[in-house]
Amino acid sequence: MTRRLWGDDFQLRDLLDAQPGSLELATRDFALLTVTARLAGEFPGQLVFKGGFVLRHAFGVLRFSKDIDATRHRPPKHKLDAAQVAGAIRGASIGDQIRFEVGDPATDSARSLDFDRVGVAGALLPTSDIQVEVSYRGAVIDEPLPCLIGEPFYGPFEILAMQPHEIAAEKLRTLAQRARPTDLADLVVVLARNDVRDDDIARVAAEKFTLVAKGRANRVARIESNLLTIGADYDATIPLVFPGGATYAAAFEAVWPRIRSLIPS
Repeated sequence: MTRRLWGDDFQLRDLLDAQPGSLELATRDFALLTVTARLAGEFPGQLVFKGGFVLRHAFGVLRFSKDIDATRHRPPKHKLDAAQVAGAIRGASIGDQIRFEVGDPATDSARSLDFDRVGVAGALLPTSDIQVEVSYRGAVIDEPLPCLIGEPFYGPFEILAMQPHEIAAEKLRTLAQRARPTDLADLVVVLARNDVRDDDIARVAAEKFTLVAKGRANRVARIESNLLTIGADYDATIPLVFPGGATYAAAFEAVWPRIRSLIPS
């Protein structure tokens, strides 16, 4: 069982109030950690976590998220039972301190399982919601990293985290598929890591891009177009979830020249 670093409702609220950002962000952060601990325990070795949540808790980036994003692992590309996952999320509730309300998944297909709105409530918590998504579309390519996470709400517990260069390759692919400011902000911090090499990103991206229409010119054009679209509201939205994150101008300048050569043919 995951060790709690608080006792009663008031100690939990004091811990939440001491976190950076708003109470709503801290509550979501606490909820994500609580559900992740449960999922990692009920599906050991079967989920590799990624996205903003992993950047924050496994790699030390002050980047708040509202979703748990994972890829099925061992066995890859195999569906989980949606009712079992819903039960695990619901079972992460801790008395009246935090409760999770889970409805039917928005998606339960061969590609993914998505609970797009998991209600979060508690005796001294603001009402909120989080999202839980498990992807089956592709296997994790490089061996994931065992990481201890949990603070400031729990003692250390282990999860499997996607390697940073593979996260970068997935973000690169995602930029060919949608225009979301957090994808650019996340890519900036991952590319800035000393252990993320372009050769590794390119190698993994070649496999990740099998889910994207072929043709390098098409992919380059789509990514550039999405990066430009992101600029419309990047500077208004990113500071709310990514205190100290790069401005849009700085992010574009850091990312676009570097990733052009990494886009697969």
